[in-house]
Amino acid sequence: MKIRLHKNATTTPAQRAYIQNNPHLSVAALAKKTGVSKTTIRRWQNRIDVYDRPHTPKHIKKALTPIEEIKIIICRMAFRAGLDDLLQITDSFFNITCSRASLNRCLKRYHISRMPKLKQSVPFHLKDYTGTYLYYNCFHLPSFLPDKPPVVLQTLLDGSFRTFHAKYAATAHTFISDHIQKFPLKVLGVIYNDPVRLIAEHTKKQKYKNSSDSTIEQLCSKLDITCFHMDDQHADTKNELRQQMEKIANQPDFEKGAPTWGTNEALVKQISHYNFKLPLSLLKQKTPYQAMEAHYSNFPNSFKHKPTIS
Repeated sequence: MKIRLHKNATTTPAQRAYIQNNPHLSVAALAKKTGVSKTTIRRWQNRIDVYDRPHTPKHIKKALTPIEEIKIIICRMAFRAGLDDLLQITDSFFNITCSRASLNRCLKRYHISRMPKLKQSVPFHLKDYTGTYLYYNCFHLPSFLPDKPPVVLQTLLDGSFRTFHAKYAATAHTFISDHIQKFPLKVLGVIYNDPVRLIAEHTKKQKYKNSSDSTIEQLCSKLDITCFHMDDQHADTKNELRQQMEKIANQPDFEKGAPTWGTNEALVKQISHYNFKLPLSLLKQKTPYQAMEAHYSNFPNSFKHKPTIS
């Protein structure tokens, strides 16, 4: 009879049967007789057979869909978060559940597994105890429906405590200025990238870019804060995203199951959960507003008003 054992097995079926058929012997005595650990003895005493169990995963994670991959990359670009924090963020905002390994593979496919730290990409010190800098991104996304206009998602990330704000379909000037007005910390400047456009371009890209730049520059000049335009570091990533978008749009029967991006009402709840309830490893397991409150006790002069957790 051919016996198939796991390659790391320390006992044979005969030894396992001996363990199970001698309950009068102590665990220590059985371990000494068979030459295995007491843990192994207890394991086989609690089983009713003498055969190895399957070692394949019992809960296999589902593969990421193309639209889920795109949402993950958008989160990566907007939050500039590490793997552990990105896992929580994608689950909180888009209800995407995946393993850490599959998330890392996704980032590698889109050439964004490594990102330079924000402080290494700007010519000034972000760790300024007189205020903070906001990191701005704008994403132009297809609605996937022929009768609906494209979706514009704008995001702001606080460079000091990772607080986040976002909104669908708002002008850059109003979106940034409204947030600065309500934000408890003093804002020293705005760091921004070129818009990420994942839809068909009907106007000249250079014209759009100059218009967007001038709007943000005018706002910063009006508010007397620093304005810094970052070099494009993710050209390959954007190309991969556009190609993936085209594949999604060209799928048969696409309109029947067209994906959606969400609403501002849902976004408000998700942002609140992130800012007030989601502990981040980058902040030593504090939420963004908990970290901000701790900072207020030491540097109250860098705030316009006291941050409150509500």
